[in-house]
Amino acid sequence: MSGTLLLTVLTILITWPQAAHLSTMVVAHDDPYLSLWRLSWIAHRLPWGLGNLTDANIFHPSPGTFAYTDMTLLQGVVAAPLLWAGVNPVLVYNVMLLASMVASGLAMFVLVRYLTRSDHAALVSAAIFTIAPYRVEHLVHLELQWTMWMPLAFWAVHRVFDTGSMRYGWLTGVLLSLQLLSCVYYGAFLGIMVALLTVLLALAQRDRIVRALAPLAAGVALPAVTAWLYARPYVNNTTILGTRDPGEVASFSARPLSYVTAPELNLLWGWTSERYDGNELHLFMGLVATLLAAIGLLTSRAPSRRLAWIYLVLLVAAVELSLGLNGTVYRWLHGLLFALQGFRAPARFAILAVAALSVLAGFGFRYLEARASGRRLGRALLSVTLIAIGFENGTAPPRLEAVPTSPPDLYRYLKKLEPGPILEIPVKEPAPVYMYWSKEHWYPLVNGYSGHAPPTFGSTLERLERFPDATSVALLRELNVRYVVVHQAYYPESRYTKTLLALMQSPDFSALGRYRDGAGIAEVFTLHR
Repeated sequence: MSGTLLLTVLTILITWPQAAHLSTMVVAHDDPYLSLWRLSWIAHRLPWGLGNLTDANIFHPSPGTFAYTDMTLLQGVVAAPLLWAGVNPVLVYNVMLLASMVASGLAMFVLVRYLTRSDHAALVSAAIFTIAPYRVEHLVHLELQWTMWMPLAFWAVHRVFDTGSMRYGWLTGVLLSLQLLSCVYYGAFLGIMVALLTVLLALAQRDRIVRALAPLAAGVALPAVTAWLYARPYVNNTTILGTRDPGEVASFSARPLSYVTAPELNLLWGWTSERYDGNELHLFMGLVATLLAAIGLLTSRAPSRRLAWIYLVLLVAAVELSLGLNGTVYRWLHGLLFALQGFRAPARFAILAVAALSVLAGFGFRYLEARASGRRLGRALLSVTLIAIGFENGTAPPRLEAVPTSPPDLYRYLKKLEPGPILEIPVKEPAPVYMYWSKEHWYPLVNGYSGHAPPTFGSTLERLERFPDATSVALLRELNVRYVVVHQAYYPESRYTKTLLALMQSPDFSALGRYRDGAGIAEVFTLHR
């Protein structure tokens, strides 16, 4: 209980003041709105089964658009009962975001407690994994915080080798499946690392290979089936979208200097962030954690030494794989495994490097604690270490953005209209906000924001550039668009006035009214058929 409280406090501190605004605010970025929409879409579709889940209401009329991004099915299933009960979606999202960080730390506690037999060492490892700079770097990505299955999968593999139990073999498969359903990136990456851990344990414990083989073989069947079913929409989309451009993948691949580059919000090391732009290449893991890991590696004695070296190999492998097309191994795997060709950001392998480093740090702290004479000195050492970890990972407050607690008048009104496709103007900004509020009506949207866009979306934007000219109106008729919403707050005043006058004078449109949209005023028009 005290460990859970500590990890909760640490999570609140590095994300503050988000915990003070759980029901009203999210980090100011497009991706929280994307996650809010994903959770709401899953809750909307679940009562009718998963058959049409991927045909989401964005990028109309393109099919399969829910699989243009990570579908976060597990998070959606967890959130659905709360959303059905009428709980504020922003509260649901924020609690799931912060709780997943705490749960990830608790999972690391389970793994390191098993490997070291030390509660204090496990708590240090848990703290490192819970508030690693990587998490602050990805505070806007709900799916990238759901890492609790990683340490538990490692733990289950260890239990298979130690017991030969079929139960732990199946559990390994369950945990791999849960990671895939939480985050497709992490599901694939964890599968590679679990395979490597299995090989390393087999080499280190040859006498246990035979009894571990059958449970692990049985366990692999479950994630294999899960991956086959879950990946089908993504695979189908590759026929339309293709695979990721190698140049794009290279830009989202880590560089060696990424590991000495901290996120901008880090109070102590944030100055290093100027080296790289974006939120994928700031992968600093902390000097305290690195020092403890080095101590753990250099001082471990048999049988812990063998485990320490195994986790060193996992650490080096994760770092190398995070280099993506800037490295060697991932480049080879990228050509070998079709699944990896759909991923944009190999740098996200870094979270598995953090996991391995956290384990090694646990070994290091156990050594230091064993050298401390007396319980009082041991507790003092624990306190100092946890304070040092917290201090080094201290974070400036992220910029938050308020989300209205009740639907704006605009979306209440749209819900009352006869269903039909909608175009919201301007088209691209802020498309994630349009998506979020579409939960009030679930009508098809021409707009969209995701990891991919339909191949035709570029031409759609081009044809809408001079809306409402003849070319754009012809496009809307092709798309069977019924309603057009023009948002004043997101338009330059001169462009807004010009567009509004053109719509008022056009025989193709009729005005339906003016309504508040949460940021200002929006005008609603219907397109004559």
